[in-house]
This record gives sequence, structure tokens and C-alpha cells, in this order.
Amino acid sequence: MTAAPPDKTPPGWLMPPPDTPLYMYGAWVGALHHALGDENIVEGFRLETGMRWTPGKTAIERMIDEATGANEKFLRTFVEWFNARVWGPLD
Repeated sequence: MTAAPPDKTPPGWLMPPPDTPLYMYGAWVGALHHALGDENIVEGFRLETGMRWTPGKTAIERMIDEATGANEKFLRTFVEWFNARVWGPLD
């Protein structure tokens, strides 16, 4: 007996705003990836939200982040901010 493959569906919070057409999802993912790697955008996020978390540098720090949910909290907050401030509504 083999185990079922893990679910590849992203959680609802890791999605573009509801008004984003399906064909724009790839662009949204690319823009989000770029924003997470752009120091100026991330600094703007930090200034607006006060969230100062940074990824752990060692394996134990990353394990603690995972166990406490700090990494997910940061990403959830960043996605909400990104959707409102960077992606914006599609008019």
C-alpha cells in the first residue's frame, strides 16, 4: 500500500485577490516572488506593518520558526499587504 501524494493545493490565503482572473495567477505568483526578493519592497512592508521577522539562518532557527508559525505569519501578512499595496485591484 502506498501513501497518498500530498495535497498540492495552496491554502486560500496564498492566492491572488478574488477579482484576479485565472489566467493572471502566473503573473501574480511572479510578482509576489519578485516582491519577496526586493529589499525596497520588503522594507516598505516592514515600515507599514512593523513586522520585523527575518528567516532563521541556522537549521534550528528555521525549525523554531516553523514550530512557532512565525514564518507563516510573516508570509500571510506579506501576501495581504502585497495584494493591497502592490498587486492592487484589477480595474
